[in-house]
Amino acid sequence: MAVRRHTIPLALVAAAASLALTACDGGAGGGSAAPSGKDSSASHATGPAGKGSPSAGAGPGASGASTGRPASSAGGTSTDSGRDASGDAYAYKHLCTAGQLALSAQVLDSDPDQYVVAVTNRGQAACGISSYYPLVALGPKNAADRSKSIHPLVPSGLGGAPAIPVYAGHTVYAVLDTDPGGAKGGNGGIDEISVLADERFPNAEMHSFPMDEGATVTRHPKLGLYRDTVRDAVTSMRSADIAAG
Repeated sequence: MAVRRHTIPLALVAAAASLALTACDGGAGGGSAAPSGKDSSASHATGPAGKGSPSAGAGPGASGASTGRPASSAGGTSTDSGRDASGDAYAYKHLCTAGQLALSAQVLDSDPDQYVVAVTNRGQAACGISSYYPLVALGPKNAADRSKSIHPLVPSGLGGAPAIPVYAGHTVYAVLDTDPGGAKGGNGGIDEISVLADERFPNAEMHSFPMDEGATVTRHPKLGLYRDTVRDAVTSMRSADIAAG
């Protein structure tokens, strides 16, 4: 039987109200998820982060504790006193609130097992995300017991800046692969992705997105770090090797 494919709608449009808990709003930040196979590099995203944003290598370094939280003792190299609301130093000192961010999860056109989590700063100033990657859980829709949700592997060896800077109007991306080994098969009743943009946020800010009907969910899905392009987010995802948290 032919598998029905669809694209998960973006979380918010400019005319929408504040983020709804069900995350059913459309178009966040205008970024488009570039196709990416498991063994080939994705092209650059065409959304706000593709122009005028930090370099692809910006963000956490390769040293430090293996946690999802940027090292609080580390600081940026900028001498910005905080008066410039567009710089990294300002973002490090002004962490994002849930109301500043538009969140979406969209399946890649080329692979029903890969999803792009896009977080857009819809405010007027830069802000910082205090964790290197979004908190993601996979489980059955409307499940009363979430204790058996699957949490993806993330890259190890994290360390660096005290926050991920997100400039006003720009987007950062994290890619989730629910079948990194290419096993193919079923989803075992798992049909929903729950996403929290920053680990500081309360569970009330968790957004849930229906999974593509053709997706396969394995025991150890992979999630990459926040990056400025979808291509770099895919590369980061492939290096995931430890349990989150």
